Amino acid sequence: MTEITRAEVFDQLRRVIAWEIEAQVGVRRAVDEMPPLIADSLLDFFDITMKPGVDLSGLD
Repeated sequence: MTEITRAEVFDQLRRVIAWEIEAQVGVRRAVDEMPPLIADSLLDFFDITMKPGVDLSGLD
């Protein structure tokens, strides 16, 4: 991925995440309830796959 493409994807991700957070704040959603809703929105807008070798087990 080129730096220009990366910057464009970053901006698009930022915009979708901000949009979803604004929507959830508008309905007074608790912050700890937002991650699944944000993840769902990202899957709705982007084709997302895990990079080979990524281990998320330490994030829980």
